[in-house]
Amino acid sequence: MKSLVIAGFLSALMISRANTQVYYNYPAWDRLSDQARAMYIAGAYDSLVSIASPDTASTSRHYSKCVSGRLPVEQLAKNVRTFVAARPDLQNKPVQVGLINYLIELCGVPPN
Repeated sequence: MKSLVIAGFLSALMISRANTQVYYNYPAWDRLSDQARAMYIAGAYDSLVSIASPDTASTSRHYSKCVSGRLPVEQLAKNVRTFVAARPDLQNKPVQVGLINYLIELCGVPPN
């Protein structure tokens, strides 16, 4: 019986942890491996261009057209890393802020 309670507790803990979202600031993200940084950027970019409302659809299309097929995710992660490393004001913010600022510099300001 005791082992069932412990198993149930551990299962509940793991399920709740799987549903939590992790947002890295630049220093934490920078400490990740190259592959983990690329995977994180892939998710951040995907959520930016895939999850759109009517108000953000033109922005999503703008970045998608600019980046898709032109910049592999590994290179996008390297570029964001270099971009944020040169901008101390972005280094304590979520990596998504650095990604968006990089995309604005790369692709220009999205249309309204």
